[in-house]
Amino acid sequence: MPLYNYRARDAQGQLIDDTLSYETELGLREFLRGRNLFVIDIRESRKGRNTRAVRASDLIVTVRQLRTMLNAGMPLVQGMDALAQQTMDPNLQEVLKQISRSVRHGASLGDAFGDHPGVFPPLLIALIRSGEMGGRLPDTLQEAARQLEQQLEVRQKLLNALAYPVFTLVATLVTVLFMLIFVVPVFKQIYKDLKAPLPAVTQLLVDIANLLLSYGWLMAIGCLALGIWCARYSRTPAGRRRFDRWKLRIPLLGVLFLKSASANLTGSLAGLLESGLPLSKALIAAGDVCGNTAVGDVVKEAAARVMTGRTLSDALSETDTLPLLVVKMIAVGEQVGTLPHVLREVNSSFVMDVDYTMKRLLGLIEPIMVLFVAMIVGFVLVALYYPIFNLGNAFLGGG
Repeated sequence: MPLYNYRARDAQGQLIDDTLSYETELGLREFLRGRNLFVIDIRESRKGRNTRAVRASDLIVTVRQLRTMLNAGMPLVQGMDALAQQTMDPNLQEVLKQISRSVRHGASLGDAFGDHPGVFPPLLIALIRSGEMGGRLPDTLQEAARQLEQQLEVRQKLLNALAYPVFTLVATLVTVLFMLIFVVPVFKQIYKDLKAPLPAVTQLLVDIANLLLSYGWLMAIGCLALGIWCARYSRTPAGRRRFDRWKLRIPLLGVLFLKSASANLTGSLAGLLESGLPLSKALIAAGDVCGNTAVGDVVKEAAARVMTGRTLSDALSETDTLPLLVVKMIAVGEQVGTLPHVLREVNSSFVMDVDYTMKRLLGLIEPIMVLFVAMIVGFVLVALYYPIFNLGNAFLGGG
């Protein structure tokens, strides 16, 4: 819902300047009149529209603190005010203040969180709404924190798996560029003074160095522009879908991305079902937070089929995106009536599998990267020093 800044006076004539989310400006005016407030001015606020997502660690701490406060018997509005005072993130602090105002004016906590979809993941919003409807909000907050922690752990494992090859590749490229720009021209002058014909491998290296020295700035601008375009395109729905599908097809790493998304999906779906959310709504929410839109689209399509009366395993069997283990175990869970429990088991299996796959991939990537670096460095060294090994012939030719 949009956010409005309003100024009004109460029955005693005291000026009130506050912010509140409401469906329409007209509805907000009627709501304020019903509270015996004389409206002076209402303007739509741009705060909250462009709020960026907060760090997962800050969000987890906030959710756990809110659960602790509610278990201790603290009123919800006071708890939200206390959270806003404690957080160090200015963006999250402002959002929590807006949520506190909305709750104070009669909105449910789930709707107040739902007003900020760019800040809070759909999983958290769905669990809060389910907890409010079932009267077990502290339990669903604990489940939300657990799911967010698990997703953060899986994401960190993926980053750790990618850190070594990316660092090695970048370090190698920087080293080679330094040699091409600063070292090769020195050797080039030596070769030129000797007036000796250069071997093909050395001439190739010199030509690459000349290209970088002449058009390197154009290449840098082009690479920067391409990077900015890719970053912006990946933030669009179509771009993110395309990149996520491409990620699943990357050799070696594609399997890791798929298992990570499967772990997030099964864990989130289990928590949502245990909180009492209907299967179709739980599938949509879990698809939004699985971490891969290609997998999420498959799950949402399955949700549409489930709403027509089909079983979840039958709906998922029409796609080959998800691992077969997920579909088979869901079928077992539906048959015995323990789907959330089975999803928990599958989730635990995938979390361990992500860790094992990451270690196995690192074992494969390390020698590949070493060989790759050795080939590049070896090519440069051979190209530079091969003519020096034939300096005698060069001097004879020069004479």
